Amino acid sequence: MPIKNPRKPAPRARSSHRAEALPCTFPEAVAAVPVPATTRDRILYAAVFLLNDEGFSALTQARVAECAGVRQSHVTYYFPTRNDLLRETAVYGCNAMLAAMAKGIERGALTLENFRDFLVSTIIDRRFARLMTALVVASDEDPGIKSWLADFEQANRDSIQQGFRQLGMEIATADIELLHAAFVGAVTLDLGESSNASLIRTQRIVRTAFDRIATRPSAPITPRASAQASVGKHRKAET
Repeated sequence: MPIKNPRKPAPRARSSHRAEALPCTFPEAVAAVPVPATTRDRILYAAVFLLNDEGFSALTQARVAECAGVRQSHVTYYFPTRNDLLRETAVYGCNAMLAAMAKGIERGALTLENFRDFLVSTIIDRRFARLMTALVVASDEDPGIKSWLADFEQANRDSIQQGFRQLGMEIATADIELLHAAFVGAVTLDLGESSNASLIRTQRIVRTAFDRIATRPSAPITPRASAQASVGKHRKAET
């Protein structure tokens, strides 16, 4: 039985930066990959689109089973509780976004400058932030979520640090933590206000944090020629 995908995300307006052509939101990144073959991944694939189309409240085991075209028993087999489903949906969608980022850097679609724009673009979709906030709240009743959150956020920091390395910059771990904290804090504040003004402020905060760490003196690594050129271009523009 085919997955009953809700509406896929509408295409965003393109800008002069090539980073804008990459999937920058939770559902866009998943839409860029083929429908999975395994039942477990089909359930998560459907859950991301359900989150996009109907919002956080729709992420119930029964509704996800309907959207994925499987029995609810299949969902509860792989994800015994709703919190399990929420956690793995977050991992699945985030991994798709990180894979898109890595591929973009590898083929030269992301330079140091529009790597920043890529990160800023992910802020637009508040659904992922709402999902993560719900998991933080749920961790008070399910302590296992706390250790999962720690591992999840560490993996995200590691991926950002690796992205900088691919672009020819070795950024200190403390600076990566600062950028991550600015991102998470700003996004959380925006979620509470959920206005155009708060979104603009949040994006400004992340751009500023990115620029502060990206223009500090750093230990050089051996970058690819294209990455080295993009770093030099960015630093010249900042002077």
